Amino acid sequence: MKKKKLKKRIKVYGIIFFLLLLIVIGFNYSKLEIATDLNFNLNETVEKNDLVKKVKHGELLGKEESIDTSTLGEKNIPLQFKTIFGFKKTYKVTIQISDTEKPHISYNPIKNSKLNQEIDLTNGVSVSDNSNENIKVQVEGEYDIHKLGEYKLYYIAKDSSGNEAREEFTLNIVSDSSVSKNESYFTTSKGFQGVVRDGVTYIEDTLIVNKSYSLPSTFGNGLTNETLASFKELQAAALLDGLNIYIASGFRSYDRQVTLYDNYVKRDGKEKADTYSARPGYSEHQSGLTFDVNEVSDKFINTPEANWLSENCYKYGFILRYPNGKQDVTGFKYEAWHFRYVGKELAEKLYNNGDWLTIEEYFGIDSVYPD
Repeated sequence: MKKKKLKKRIKVYGIIFFLLLLIVIGFNYSKLEIATDLNFNLNETVEKNDLVKKVKHGELLGKEESIDTSTLGEKNIPLQFKTIFGFKKTYKVTIQISDTEKPHISYNPIKNSKLNQEIDLTNGVSVSDNSNENIKVQVEGEYDIHKLGEYKLYYIAKDSSGNEAREEFTLNIVSDSSVSKNESYFTTSKGFQGVVRDGVTYIEDTLIVNKSYSLPSTFGNGLTNETLASFKELQAAALLDGLNIYIASGFRSYDRQVTLYDNYVKRDGKEKADTYSARPGYSEHQSGLTFDVNEVSDKFINTPEANWLSENCYKYGFILRYPNGKQDVTGFKYEAWHFRYVGKELAEKLYNNGDWLTIEEYFGIDSVYPD
């Protein structure tokens, strides 16, 4: 009898020992490897998962939970970890939040001012910063409004952490007769320089036409020679692959666009028409750089010609102007038949290894009608 009780106790102790062994193994077999770089910028988007280098045989709980990075200094973050055996462990991780990002200055790189005229150089200049501070911009450099000439000056913006942005701009002091009333400059959200000259907008020498940037009613008289020559190269290359690509609709004048757009509005209503037809003055067809090919309808989508163009048109300086899934960016529905000439260098950038970027995304501009 005593032997049976002893065996029973040994069995119970053995089970308890085995369970304890499992617990010990579980705690050591499953663990988190904490990241070595735990320095983050002020107001940076950080999740708990960003604090972990490796998860070993377990699960990090709440890994997508956001961490508050709105205050500078050290912050202790608890990480809950579930081992492979279902036990929970808590890791306490200390992160450092600092501010190393300099402010961003939005400004006009060129300012013209008449001789002897007072000028506010900070007018139209804005500053944004990750600290969300109200930062005032200052001007550095010397100039004399009573002397004609070109002055190189700087906009300076500094946040409370000492991060300083410094941007050069040019002040032109000119005589009354030298000031152009038909030219203005701007900087896009991506930092590209743009100019509106006689009602026509250019960004880095690329003509811009969309719902935000229009053309004068008198602009254009046909497809440009460069556009036509490049299309012939494209057409010949496609023919070698057994494909016939031709221009179905090329240049359209302002007056022609009036007729087309009005007819579409009568048929489908203004709201729907605005998704596939440009208002007069806002059509790329008026630029002389744009054309539609083959069948101008959704039937052209996924045809051999459409697929070939999507993969090869950039080699000849053309872009798929309205890619699929980009209607919220361009303002127009997917048009597999609509191509725009921008030159080989920019076309390759927008091709983006097959994941097409739009002109709006690349330059950092909107495409929204003013009314």
